[in-house]
Amino acid sequence: AHGIGTSEVEHVLATQTLIQRKAKNMLVRVDGVLPEGVTAKDIILAIIGEIGTAGGTGYVIEYAGEAIRALSMEGRMTICNMSIEGGARAGLIAADETTFAYVKDKPRAPKGAAWDAALEYWKTLRTDEGAHFDKVIVLDAAKLPPIVSWGSSPEDVVSVQGIVPNPEDIPDENK
Repeated sequence: AHGIGTSEVEHVLATQTLIQRKAKNMLVRVDGVLPEGVTAKDIILAIIGEIGTAGGTGYVIEYAGEAIRALSMEGRMTICNMSIEGGARAGLIAADETTFAYVKDKPRAPKGAAWDAALEYWKTLRTDEGAHFDKVIVLDAAKLPPIVSWGSSPEDVVSVQGIVPNPEDIPDENK
């Protein structure tokens, strides 16, 4: 899924089509183990704080790394949902055992042989080893603190141990 604006909704309703440019791809890898008290929301706020609210424009972001794989489905959904706040068209995390366990007993999940076939196929939906990304960002999970946003933009973030800047000291520049 990806977000669209009101003009695009109008076009979809009128034509049942949506013209899209091929997105660039960005890999955000979060290596290591998160410190206690650091959540998926802290990860995505740190990412948006680094790339800005326009840093993902034109991209689909794939999230990977040990810290991402350790997240619950709810944490993964938080990160993917907030990709839009970083300007991205969409965010994704490769399906794995956590994903399959989450889907398995849902009312609309395939059952029996259909489940086995679906699972076999879903396991093939991974980024190829050595795939090229247009942009790569690597974060060290162990260095991520709990984060809060302080301004009117999701890129305005600071560690809970940090200091919210004085509005007069904030440069008026785009990230």
